[in-house]
Order: sequence, then structure tokens, then C-alpha cells
Amino acid sequence: MSAAAVTPTRARGDSHWLDVVADPVRLQILRLLSQVAEATAAELAARSPASYQTLRRHLEALETFGVIRARPGVSDGETSGRPAARFSLSPGVRESVRSASAASTSTTSPASASSPGRR
Repeated sequence: MSAAAVTPTRARGDSHWLDVVADPVRLQILRLLSQVAEATAAELAARSPASYQTLRRHLEALETFGVIRARPGVSDGETSGRPAARFSLSPGVRESVRSASAASTSTTSPASASSPGRR
């Protein structure tokens, strides 16, 4: 993730943005959100080994820091209850996450392909 992607938050006085995204669950959330326009916590939980409660806690932290945005859900008029919030990456963060994911994939692929036990 580039420093430019989190500059607005850093301007508010929080200089520990690496601590926010360094958690494996939070990195997974960012990677999942980089693949879709937006998703609910339940949709993210379905694609993650982390529990729904764990994801919610990390989503709240990422939202507080300004890395992701939450949009109130819209009622369909038929389903009872409050509609689920929709989460998306903040502008500029999506490409940073995709670039970082692509870079980490390209650096780990050759090592896994040349396993010493396979000849």
C-alpha cells in the first residue's frame, strides 16, 4: 500500500497506519475488497476463515482509520430488519492493494515452483 493512499488519515494525526493494515485479517479484508466494488460483512465472512465477529471488529478499525468506507444498506421493502452496511475501499486504496498483492504473488511464485523435494 502506498503512503499516498492514506495521507488524509495521517494528516489527522494518526501516524501508525502500518499497524492498522499489518494484521493478517485486515490484509485479507483489503484483498477481498480490492476484487469487488463493495461487500457486506456477511459476504466477506463467507470468503474468509475468520469469524463474522472478528471481521466486524477489523472492518470498524479500517473504517475508523479511513482505509475503507461504509455505506448504509438500502432496504428492498420486503425483507424485515435493518439492511446490512456495504463496505468498499477508499479511493486510491484499491489500486495500491492490487499492486501490492501482485508484487507479493510474483515474488513468492518462483520459490514455490522450485521445491527441493520435487525432482
